[in-house]
Amino acid sequence: MNTIIRLTFLEMKEKKILHITIILTLIFLALYGIAAKYAYAGLANQDAVVKLGFLSQFVSMGIYVGGFIIAFLSVFSSVGAISSDIENGTYDAILSKPIARYEVVLGKIIGLLSILIPYVTIMYLGIIGINIFFGKGEVINFTLVAIIKSLLIIYILPILLVSVGIFLSCRTSTVGAGVILVILYFLGMIGGLLEKISFVLTDQVAKSVISNIGIITSLIIPSDIVYRKASSILFTTKSGLNFNIDSMLGGNVQPSSFMMIYITFYIIAMIILATRKFQKRDL
Repeated sequence: MNTIIRLTFLEMKEKKILHITIILTLIFLALYGIAAKYAYAGLANQDAVVKLGFLSQFVSMGIYVGGFIIAFLSVFSSVGAISSDIENGTYDAILSKPIARYEVVLGKIIGLLSILIPYVTIMYLGIIGINIFFGKGEVINFTLVAIIKSLLIIYILPILLVSVGIFLSCRTSTVGAGVILVILYFLGMIGGLLEKISFVLTDQVAKSVISNIGIITSLIIPSDIVYRKASSILFTTKSGLNFNIDSMLGGNVQPSSFMMIYITFYIIAMIILATRKFQKRDL
């Protein structure tokens, strides 16, 4: 398995999509930093409520956009991890050696995450760091524990998408897997938005229907839950008060512990299904 992990890591490092993503990430952080500098400067004479509302929206926006970049890098690096090698006939040589097929699947997942996890760390801490630096403690007061816990939750996003991407890569072509996973990702976004919309509806029938659609969508692909859980942890004080004011991450609809357990089993199920499918696939 170590050989597969190393080869996947080296292959990922050489991919143009990773290089392009890193460049675009630096541009995004630079623009976000410039916006933060002037935005926080303009808050100097505002009252605490306005500052709190801005904080919630601005930080959430950064995390959400950063999440898009993380998601698409995870998607496009995983959907061809297995299928492209099958199409190129690479496994004819690899599997002739004493390497089990499950080692290929697990090695691919670990190899991809060995690149994605450090990237996520830099992206997330960059966004938080920009807000802390320009907020100068007056507007931003995140605790170190909250930042670490929130980052650990964000790690779930690439793990989730890579596990689904590898499963689809074992099952269908690279293009097919990419299309399916992108659609699923946006489906998860819509599900989270519907749950948030249902929170403000007064008609109980409409509230119930829209909420149930959102919940079902989140069960199909629980990617949006990761954003909302990370936001909930980040914006929760030591006293348990959540000061995320109706942000784009859905500060008023917090995922339960049950959903986080569900995501854990979801990821495990995807890895098992990917392994079984690759075992049976004709190369």
